[in-house]
Amino acid sequence: MERDMNLQHFSHRHPLIFTKEHVDGGKESIRCSGCAKPVFGPSYGCAKCEFHLHEICTNLPSEINHPFHRDHPLVLLSNPPSGYVECLCDFCDGSCNGFVYHCFSCGFDVHVSCALLPPYVTGEFLELERFSHKHQLDFIEKHEESVCCFGCKEVISGPGYGCSRCEFFLHKKCSMLPPMISHPYHREHPLILLTNLPPYYSSCACDFCHRTCQGFIYHCPTCKFDLDIKCASLPRCIVEAENHRHRFIHLMKPLSFICDACGIEGDRFPYLCTQCQVLVHEECRFLPNTIEIRDHCHPVTQFSFFQGISDSCNHRCGICHDEVSVKYSGYGCLCCNFIAHLNCAVENSVSVIKTKGDEFFDSINDIGEADTIAMVIKHFSHPHNLTLNSKVNDDKLCDCCMKPILEQFYSCEECDIFVHTTCLELPRKKQHPLHPHPLTLLEKHPNFGGLFFCDGCHQRCHGFTYSCEQCEFNLDVRCGSLSNILKHKSHEHPLVFSQGTKCSACGYVNEGLYSCSDCNFALDFACASLPNTTRHKNHEHPLDLTYQDNADQIYCNICEEGIDPNRWFYCCKACDFYGHPKCASEQHPYIKLGRTYPYEAHPHPVAFVHKAKGQPPCSKSGNPCKGLALKCTKPNCSFIIEWCHVEILHF
Repeated sequence: MERDMNLQHFSHRHPLIFTKEHVDGGKESIRCSGCAKPVFGPSYGCAKCEFHLHEICTNLPSEINHPFHRDHPLVLLSNPPSGYVECLCDFCDGSCNGFVYHCFSCGFDVHVSCALLPPYVTGEFLELERFSHKHQLDFIEKHEESVCCFGCKEVISGPGYGCSRCEFFLHKKCSMLPPMISHPYHREHPLILLTNLPPYYSSCACDFCHRTCQGFIYHCPTCKFDLDIKCASLPRCIVEAENHRHRFIHLMKPLSFICDACGIEGDRFPYLCTQCQVLVHEECRFLPNTIEIRDHCHPVTQFSFFQGISDSCNHRCGICHDEVSVKYSGYGCLCCNFIAHLNCAVENSVSVIKTKGDEFFDSINDIGEADTIAMVIKHFSHPHNLTLNSKVNDDKLCDCCMKPILEQFYSCEECDIFVHTTCLELPRKKQHPLHPHPLTLLEKHPNFGGLFFCDGCHQRCHGFTYSCEQCEFNLDVRCGSLSNILKHKSHEHPLVFSQGTKCSACGYVNEGLYSCSDCNFALDFACASLPNTTRHKNHEHPLDLTYQDNADQIYCNICEEGIDPNRWFYCCKACDFYGHPKCASEQHPYIKLGRTYPYEAHPHPVAFVHKAKGQPPCSKSGNPCKGLALKCTKPNCSFIIEWCHVEILHF
């Protein structure tokens, strides 16, 4: 059958081009947007959007009748329904990251792989042919009696497969184990899945946990190396560590040991680095490389157990003043002759300062499980209860950070208040590198209308502010959430807070920036917080933040002035549309225009507005209004005043 080289698929707005064989030259595999599995063979794709579909996934039926859900047909959707916070497959409980078969009556969802790929639909029941058993295995939705899986030797509590003739049963996950794997415990050769012991074995022990293997094993016939299927599971055994150059193995047996990171005894399941021969607590494996501590002006960096301490360095802890052993890990300052015990530094961390009884918010409803999000909360910033919402509403701004509502949020049913869930978790007090005093989070600045000037990005803002009343210092929550170390996608190295350098993004010199000690690269607060994409009223497509261009000269399509191709700008490559960051962003992006306030100098309520040149004259100066202004909200009242005159008149 002759295939179409160009395909218009319902799941994508652009035509998809056929590719006979996909060759991936990157570090990560290209994944199918339908089944979320890697794409290697024939496929269709859109290079502009990095959208790919297996050839088989382009021919999925739009509606199926499935034995997992016999009451209603399931309809194929290219994305989970819009009202979902997260879509889970009702068969395997995995997240649905691609296409999903959905029942609109019951809200029932099934992965593409669970719905159509093995096991597959054959009339009234599902069947699976496996190399592990000579007879056909039937799908069993629920076992009437307790049965044991022949793969892992554990009880099957949910759906699985079985041969009623032989009483042979398998978990769904055990039925789909790969027949061959490459494993970091045995890098020399691949391991082959065996359902029975090799004929030259009388018994078998796992070479990792040393327990007797019962059930399926992964085996190397060359080296006689064996892993039971539990130990062959990479996520449970091999883990990464931020503060160590090698991966750790999680030991599955209780063991008394001295932690090589903190020097304190442990008696649980340690983590082992086989190359360095060190054992650490689970909590020590997660410690960050760099932290801020109380009463020290610089960030401190962790020195590892295999690096040790220089003989010229002071060996006394700068916090408890006891000796710091060279055998264990700790934190030290790269600028000063200062070191501290690992636990002393962590206990005195002030990256986030918390005071006793200073809770962020209190749940009203019974949460049940610890990881369940409360539907109704009480927050210090608002007198009424806030209710959880999951429906995205990009027409609304978060009253905390002034960014569009593009994620889960809380709102007040009585007031026009919207706050991101993440914003409600901001700490009430914190230390910031731009200011020597602790900053307090305020839900509204005391100035008129809550408007304040951010000392980080130098913009006028509404929303919550981190404030020092003593110094009249203010940061919006975007700048206030930045710490001493910044990782930005525009640069390969971490950026450290520094003073008086030129910003590589805009070219301006600022007092406080983030710079790279290895490169001549720095970012000021305004550029570091620029969004990756933005929209402008003069262009229909989103504009992407671009760090540089090879062109000799480019021009801003908004102000029609030149853009330095070595500085940051926004562009739409498809349309050759360019814009300076200030031109592409809306005027006063962090001010909530339209909100009304009482104004002492005028009898009626007024609202913040932005006026272009040529608008009605200012009631104070008589000149045409341009920029931020206050306008009377009462019909037939022509009062309007520019913000510069509001400050003179009102304060």
